[in-house]
Amino acid sequence: MYRLTKSCLLPFSVVLLMAAESSWTTKPMSQWTVGDAKQVLSNSPWVKKATVQLLPKRNEASRRDGGLMGGSQGTGLEGFSVTSALTGFGRSNQPGTRYGKTHALIVRWESAVPVHAAESKIDETDGADDYGDYYALAVYNVPVVSSEEFDKAELKRTALLKRNGKKDLKAARVEVELLPNNVATVVYLFPRSEEISKEDKRIELVAQIGRLLVSQLFHTAEMQFQGKLEL
Repeated sequence: MYRLTKSCLLPFSVVLLMAAESSWTTKPMSQWTVGDAKQVLSNSPWVKKATVQLLPKRNEASRRDGGLMGGSQGTGLEGFSVTSALTGFGRSNQPGTRYGKTHALIVRWESAVPVHAAESKIDETDGADDYGDYYALAVYNVPVVSSEEFDKAELKRTALLKRNGKKDLKAARVEVELLPNNVATVVYLFPRSEEISKEDKRIELVAQIGRLLVSQLFHTAEMQFQGKLEL
């Protein structure tokens, strides 16, 4: 069984209060302070604000014929503001739906050793991490209208890790944690049998959650700690 991390992500505004130089980059992980760990989880190459698009509704025929990134029925997100997903502020105008204040969607590379070490340092884990043979990427603060929109088979079908000049990696498994305040965490597991190396340079997560299309680039040149690529 795979552990889902807690949802208490540090807001990006916290970064402004931290020292400009990231002290964790020059220390062994065993010597990290709580402050170092918070920097890793809020402002490091493994943590990104997601790029989000709200997809239009699709009719029944297009849903039947649709391929990747197009098979989901509308999930009641008409009042969801893409701007609010990126800035952290917004309110749904859809009758009967109340999002209140929304939060930025964050993508975090959970299986990276520095991320695990940072989570352990600030006790943001519910148990031992064991992603084994998988790369794990989590999307945090996903707005929830109905639990029905988090169909794991559909989430798996509509998720890719894209690499330049190489075959896309398809998700092998998806885990979902529904949380208070109408948000969820979605964790995508991709097989390590398809090795990602620093020569890949750019890796892009593309995933559809209901009508939200999430995409985020990561750069392998940045995702190294003490000379080793950490994914």
